[in-house]
Amino acid sequence: MTRNIYAILVLLCTVLPACRKEDAPQLTSESIADTVVPSAKEILSFTFEAKNNPQQLVRDVVCHVYEDHISGCIPYLSSNKSLIATFTSNGTSVTVNGVVQQTGITSNDFSRPLTFTVKAADNTTKDYTLQLFTFTGLPILYIETEAPVVSKEDYVKGSMTIDANTKYPQTVTNMQLEMRGRGSSTWNMPKKPYRIKLNSKTEMLGMPAAKKWVLLANFADKTLLRNYLALEIGRRFEAAFTPRARFVEVILNGEFMGNYLLTDQVEVGATRVNIPELKSSSTDISGGYLLEVDERLDETVWFRSQLQVPFTIKSPEDITSAQLDYIRNYIQQTENTLYSPGFADPVEGYSKYINASTFINWFLVNELLKNNDAVFFSSVFMYKDKNAKLSMGPIWDFDLALGNITYNGNNIPEGWWVKNAVWINRLFDDPVFVNQVKGRWNALKTTQISTLYTFINESAAQLKYSQQENFNKWDLLYDYTWPNAVSLGSYDSEVQYMKDWLAKRIKWMDAEINKL
Repeated sequence: MTRNIYAILVLLCTVLPACRKEDAPQLTSESIADTVVPSAKEILSFTFEAKNNPQQLVRDVVCHVYEDHISGCIPYLSSNKSLIATFTSNGTSVTVNGVVQQTGITSNDFSRPLTFTVKAADNTTKDYTLQLFTFTGLPILYIETEAPVVSKEDYVKGSMTIDANTKYPQTVTNMQLEMRGRGSSTWNMPKKPYRIKLNSKTEMLGMPAAKKWVLLANFADKTLLRNYLALEIGRRFEAAFTPRARFVEVILNGEFMGNYLLTDQVEVGATRVNIPELKSSSTDISGGYLLEVDERLDETVWFRSQLQVPFTIKSPEDITSAQLDYIRNYIQQTENTLYSPGFADPVEGYSKYINASTFINWFLVNELLKNNDAVFFSSVFMYKDKNAKLSMGPIWDFDLALGNITYNGNNIPEGWWVKNAVWINRLFDDPVFVNQVKGRWNALKTTQISTLYTFINESAAQLKYSQQENFNKWDLLYDYTWPNAVSLGSYDSEVQYMKDWLAKRIKWMDAEINKL
């Protein structure tokens, strides 16, 4: 039945009460046929009925039909998306990839977006892209391991099936892997973070192919957003090699574990920290180093500078004595020069050894978010390319940022924090460096900061259903969780607290940077 027919029926309902029975117009199949619009080609309704899909569905799933797309959500876990759709259309035929669709009969695989083409009587067509989500709408990782994952040191073999939930491209959906725990204080929390090592390099949810990936649990962050927001700010501020990330749901050995953030592993690689990887046989040892300032000394090879800055070697993993001597000496030369009387000399001063622009971008991200660990305590990464200066990055680890902490005064939006760190505080003794920070901040402020609140709102909306399921699993919203500054009792209140904190921080930063 066309929309024109509906209009005729409505008109008749208003006219008939005023007419005698013998005067009322009679609708016949011929008169209805005369009202058909030759160009009509719309899908009017679209449903997955449980009676036609008893194995996959508990109840009917009614989809929303828009101008050129259709969307629907199965509000629970359902891994089988081979479904039969029931639909109505005012076109002459409906096809998918040239195959004629019969309502209530034809089955399709809806694990990826499908295009339904409606043909009109005049042979014109219209396409509708259909996306069918399940559970919370986020991608779902189904992970099975041969034994429980209980260690940060020992990998456990397993497999993973990815349901991209039509949200991202995912060519390979089944893969073999190894999995272990990760993190420092976060590993001791009930919801565990993990590291995944795939057997072969694989693209993940539209992110470039690699073997190693991280699943951040964000247990102590009741917004679930702080790391995600920090990485977005890193991209906007052009912080070097900022990791990519995707929100996912994790089902581990049949148990729903909650909302996780799937991210790149911080490592040397063509799609990660893109510098040459040093081999033991390398003759040019001037570059290919990835270092982490980490007070926990959580690597096999490490050293301290004369100012007791703790550097661990992330890459190369099998560093030779010659390579270790080179990078240790380079770090010490940098530090010695930075704290020398002529440190600001444009030729022989610190600029001979460090890439100042990477330090500035890294500083602005971490200071803006008042990242507790960024005062050269942990998760402070540096890298050195071949025949190049020392650079800062990637940014990492923002659980204890944006006011989500009860100590060091970092719950307070005002006050310098990262600026007080060793090395960084010395750079601010150089008027040239200070002016570069001012210029960079003011440029970013006008182009990248004002829309952060919209980004936060959109990200929170993306997690509308995921956060509900996460906090059904981990009942935290009313309880204090170390090291939260507040416990507000609702997800929206936690997000608003973070936005309010950020707004105050931006206002303070803007005033104080321009006073320097």
